[in-house]
Amino acid sequence: MVKIHNIYAPGLKRGVESFKHNPSKRVFYVEHPTEGWRVFLRAVCFIHEEGNPDRRRFVVTRRTGGDPTEKVWEAPKGQMEGKDAQQYPRWSVMKLLKENIKRECKEEAKIERFVSLEPVEGLILQGREQEYPPNYFFQYQVFQGIVKPAVIQKAVNIFAWYKKHPREFQRLSHDDNEKDEITWYSPKDTRIMGRWSPALTKMYLAE
Repeated sequence: MVKIHNIYAPGLKRGVESFKHNPSKRVFYVEHPTEGWRVFLRAVCFIHEEGNPDRRRFVVTRRTGGDPTEKVWEAPKGQMEGKDAQQYPRWSVMKLLKENIKRECKEEAKIERFVSLEPVEGLILQGREQEYPPNYFFQYQVFQGIVKPAVIQKAVNIFAWYKKHPREFQRLSHDDNEKDEITWYSPKDTRIMGRWSPALTKMYLAE
């Protein structure tokens, strides 16, 4: 079993790299100067409404155009791009991750304002993609966000407006129109998509 690498250790090198499946996208990593492992940074956020402590009631968004009865839902998540980290070279890795997940929540869920946004201690998913060379990994840092009911309603209203104005939605950048609906997670009605979101959701709900 591969150990969880400490991406917060002092003295790690920082850099960016792109991969064959998406050569135009440059993603950020940290690398140990002697042990040689490289970790690409990612984050996911489970967003809850202030005053409702139910861990199973968190925000999910739907992949644009997806059949809502299929596996097209997930909590806001993403990987840190090179541009995210390079403009703040002196920031700590945690501060960069928090800024990155704020951007993802804004793009995917239209949520910008948080009562609190903190990492969930001990919840880290480390894995590898098929195209990674040996000693390359990624890590998802799991965040929990608390927002006011009015913030949730504003996001619902934004998505509703775009449904009535599809041309405006199409004019958004790919990052901003990747998701087209927001709702609360339901194991029956919002089936989780992708390779890593199901594992992240299971990990979070088991906490």
